[in-house]
Amino acid sequence: MRLIGALGFSLSIPFLAIYLHEELGISMSWIGIMLTISGVLGSLASSIGGALSDRFGRRDLLIWLLALRAVSFLVMAYLVWVRSPFAVFSAFYIFSSMLGTSIFPLSEAIVADVTSSEKRAEAYGILRVSANLGWAIGPAIGGILVIFGYYWLFVSTAFALAGAALVVMLTIKETVVISSEKHHESLLGPVLKDKRLLMFVAVGLVMFLARGQLISTLSVHLSGTVGLSKGQIGLLYGLNGAMVAALQVPTTRLTVRLNPLSALSFAGVLYGLGYFLVGLAGTMSAMVTAMIIITGAEMIEMPTSASYVTELAPVGLVGAYLGAFHFVFHLGWTVGPMVGGVLLDVMPDPLYAWTAIAGLAVAGGIGFRLLKGWDKKATLS
Repeated sequence: MRLIGALGFSLSIPFLAIYLHEELGISMSWIGIMLTISGVLGSLASSIGGALSDRFGRRDLLIWLLALRAVSFLVMAYLVWVRSPFAVFSAFYIFSSMLGTSIFPLSEAIVADVTSSEKRAEAYGILRVSANLGWAIGPAIGGILVIFGYYWLFVSTAFALAGAALVVMLTIKETVVISSEKHHESLLGPVLKDKRLLMFVAVGLVMFLARGQLISTLSVHLSGTVGLSKGQIGLLYGLNGAMVAALQVPTTRLTVRLNPLSALSFAGVLYGLGYFLVGLAGTMSAMVTAMIIITGAEMIEMPTSASYVTELAPVGLVGAYLGAFHFVFHLGWTVGPMVGGVLLDVMPDPLYAWTAIAGLAVAGGIGFRLLKGWDKKATLS
C-alpha cells in the first residue's frame, strides 16, 4: 500500500510548483504560503487521524482516507484542465494534504499492531524502503505523462490512490479491538498528559527542523551557491534514495541493538556533521560525502523514532501517540525550510547558516541523550 501510494503521489507533486508558477504565473511567495498552510493543517490532521483510528478502527478509516484523497486528486485534475483560479485549486490541495498526512499514523499503527516490539523498527525500515522505491519511480513516469498535459499527473495519482485503497480492502483486516469505553474519553487528552511523550516530541521537533532542510533549502543552496547543475543535484538525491533502498534494513538491524534514545542521539550528531559539511562543500565530491552522512542519520532516525513512540504508547493509544509524533514530524518539514531560508538570507556567509542548522541537529541529539537519563525505562546501550 505504501509503495503504491508513494508512487502515485510522486507522479504529480514534484511538478506542482512548476505548473502553478510557469503555467498559471503564480508567484513563488504565494506557492510557499499555500504549502505552509497545507503543512501546518496537515500536521494537525495527522494527530487527529491517529487518535480517531484508536477509537473507530484503522482499516475502514484508512480506506476512506485513501478513497477521499483519490477523489480530491480527480477534482484537482479537473481544476488543472479548466485552469481554475489559484484560490480554488489551493483549497482542494490543502484538503488533500490533510487527508494524506492523516494516513501516515494509521499505516504505522497497523504495523505496530501486527509486529512484536523486537521487530517493529525493522518493519518500519521496510515500510520506508517501499515508500522510497515509489518516489524513485514516480517522478520519472510523471516526466513522461506531463508531456500530454499536467492534468494527467493528477488523474494518475487519483488512480494510484484508489488502487491503494483497493489493496487495503482486499488484503488487510482490522488490527485493533474497539472498546465502547473509548468513546467516552477525550480524543487527545491521554497524549497531552504523557510527559515522556511530550518531552520526546519537543526534542524531536528540534531535530526535525534541521532535517527539514533536505529538500528545498539544500537544493537551492546547491544550485545557487555551490553551482551544481540540475543533473548533479538529481544524482545527489538519487544517491539518497539508493542508499535507503539498499541499506535501510541492514542499518535498522544494527541500530535496534542500541537503546533507541542513544541511537537518536547519534543520529543528531550525524545530521549536524552532514549539514556542517554542506556549508563547507564547494564541489560535487564534497557534497556526496555530506549526503552520505545525512542519509545515514536519516536511516537511523526514522524507524527508530516511530518504533520508540509505539513503545511509549499504552494499549489502545498507539494511533494517538503516532499521530502526535507525525504532528511534529510534518511541522518540522513545513517550518524547517522557512527557518533555513531566513538563515541563508540574513547570514553574511552560507557557512554560518549551515553551522546554525547543524547546531539544531546536535541540540536535538543532546536532548535525546538527556532524555535517556531522565527516562526511567531507558537502559544502557
